[in-house]
Amino acid sequence: MKTILALSAIVLLFSCSDDNVKPPFNNQEFYENHEAANWTKETAKEHLQGRWKLIYTYCCPMSPNSGWTAVEDDYFELQFENDSVKVFENNVLAQTQYWEFDERYEGAFYLETAEPISNTFGTLYFSENHMFFNASPFDGPDNYFEKVD
Repeated sequence: MKTILALSAIVLLFSCSDDNVKPPFNNQEFYENHEAANWTKETAKEHLQGRWKLIYTYCCPMSPNSGWTAVEDDYFELQFENDSVKVFENNVLAQTQYWEFDERYEGAFYLETAEPISNTFGTLYFSENHMFFNASPFDGPDNYFEKVD
């Protein structure tokens, strides 16, 4: 039994430690930049206007496939125009919906739409021309976007 536990610990140790892999974003800096900007729902709505491209995902600390993944160009984009959002998948318009910020949470931004939009689960944060949806391990991966227009 001790041999099995020791082998399991060794496999787990080597499978999880890859010091050469550095994340493209430092979430602590992301949070600090977001807080320093003192976003309101009005300024956040104004900043959202335009086109955002999904560039990275990070999944999931409790998953065996935990790690950063770069997303292929044109795989997934959001285009915010006033109170509507267009969702593009592989450069094809997949859906258009009205959106608003969920008003139940003061000081936090959650995108609310009639139908769920993939890659937009969790709390929304901004850092300059990047945003990310910080999902919990139960919601799925964190999704990082870059403003392209």
